[in-house]
Amino acid sequence: MNKRIVLKTVYSILFVSLFSCFTSCSGKLNLALKVPGYDATESDFITQSGSKGFKTFRFSENTIKAVRDIFARNRALALSLTFYVDRANGMISQIGVLTEEDVKNRIIGSDILKTHPAVSVRFSEFKDKSLNVVICFEKEGTVPQGFFVSSFRGVKLLNAEVTDATVGWDFSSSTPMYAFAPNGGLLDPSHPVIDFSAVSRTFASYNSDTDLLPVISVQFCEGESKNPVQLTVGGERMTVRHGESNSITIPLACLKNPFSTLEVVDGADQIQSILLKKADLSLLEFSSAKKRNAIRPYIVDPGLIIDWPKTYWRSNDYELFEWDRFKGVLFFDTLNYKVQDDFFKRLAFFVEKRGYKGKLLTTAQMEGIHGYNAHDYRAESLARFFEQARATGFALNERELLLKQILVQNGLLIIESNGKIKPGEGAVISISQESPEYLRIAFVAHEGWHGIFFIDEEFRNTVGSVFYTLQATDPNALRFLFRYFDVTPSLQYDTSDDYLMKNEFMAYMLQRPVSQIEKYYVDTASRNHSQTLIKEEADYIIATGASGFEGAAKMLNDYVGFRWNLAAGRVWLLSR
Repeated sequence: MNKRIVLKTVYSILFVSLFSCFTSCSGKLNLALKVPGYDATESDFITQSGSKGFKTFRFSENTIKAVRDIFARNRALALSLTFYVDRANGMISQIGVLTEEDVKNRIIGSDILKTHPAVSVRFSEFKDKSLNVVICFEKEGTVPQGFFVSSFRGVKLLNAEVTDATVGWDFSSSTPMYAFAPNGGLLDPSHPVIDFSAVSRTFASYNSDTDLLPVISVQFCEGESKNPVQLTVGGERMTVRHGESNSITIPLACLKNPFSTLEVVDGADQIQSILLKKADLSLLEFSSAKKRNAIRPYIVDPGLIIDWPKTYWRSNDYELFEWDRFKGVLFFDTLNYKVQDDFFKRLAFFVEKRGYKGKLLTTAQMEGIHGYNAHDYRAESLARFFEQARATGFALNERELLLKQILVQNGLLIIESNGKIKPGEGAVISISQESPEYLRIAFVAHEGWHGIFFIDEEFRNTVGSVFYTLQATDPNALRFLFRYFDVTPSLQYDTSDDYLMKNEFMAYMLQRPVSQIEKYYVDTASRNHSQTLIKEEADYIIATGASGFEGAAKMLNDYVGFRWNLAAGRVWLLSR
């Protein structure tokens, strides 16, 4: 054969081979990066290059510019990639983002893996299925220029978009989602552990006047309540029970070691998603530019309030919460009794104290008289207090005025056009850091039951039924309780107030577990205080082992357990 013809044939074959390799290994996908607020065109299609063993995907200059614009306003963003697995070998693939340095220095192929964090996934575990992988941007970094995937054989890219940053997993749809901090990690379909150690590279690392630590949202599967779920978060063991909302929020601000790991120890099959997200920045609304006085509450389960670290308080001398299950029930946790008194002592005398009800006392008149170590007030009582102060021109202190602003902000008070103050919906509860932990637990339970009593008519009716039952079957037990309220200086309840007495009766029955009722009341009756001032009534409680109280507590315990999955001594779904 002619030499010239042979060479021509060889060159033709080589050209076709190179062209085939180029067209199969590089080119534009019929897919563009989705960016909020930006309408991509065909010119924005993602460019892919490399072999099937390692591929890089580049975004268009226009989409990168669009991402820069929203990144400048919202640093907590992520890249979301959806894949479909046709077939895949058992090799572990690496997924990560391309940086401006990669593009500038033209780093190609597997050399990228030497310097880049990545998400490791074995695609073969998702054969004939789709999955969503989310990788958070670095808040102090640059906008990703694209991404890379190693061992990409048999895998198709279905979607790429910029989303709000999140870390965790979500199985609420047919396409499972696995989300990672910028440090990447191992994608484990059994999902027992979530790594939060590097979330501060995307989200706030502390609470400030401009940003907040992120929050963890746990969503339970639909259906009847099952056994409690056991978690460890930052080394703390948590028991989470089901409520009617099927979800619970855990702000990182409540954790002693927020940048650690979350592990589902038991009950993973009952959870459909655990996602860490950016906090609601409306929580950074303060009453004054000069002082850090938060007026919007964290919405949480009361079980998180008891040990909430002061380090992460938004205010200098108090933190504000709202019960996640009972809208409008606010919790104040104050730095000490002095701060709590400034907020609530005058209210205590006005609303409950015998001989003072309906009176606005001056600070001098209250000097030396004890208020309470914990407080609870319904919207109606709060409105009467602030309306009387307004109508009479009574001068309230700085914290009482702040309280009024918080109550108006959160709908517990309504100010009419003529300035008159009317009740809204809800209640206020207060505890103090000055109380030891065992008392804080008891106070959150005791005051929490008051909060429910204030806002729920069916509960009040049930309490009334149990109250009248005890009054008919064991009147001497109630007599002891009322006399104890009478003679105890730190209480001084107005025992002629029927609403107040039913409310306090209920709280004293439910503030401790039923198993502790007998011991608590026998001990109370045995104190010198009781034996000196109400000996006859106290001896009756000792002789009967407080059986009447124990029976009443059991009836109320059964009711709250059936209705809310709560229990005597526990108004929270989350224990730690």
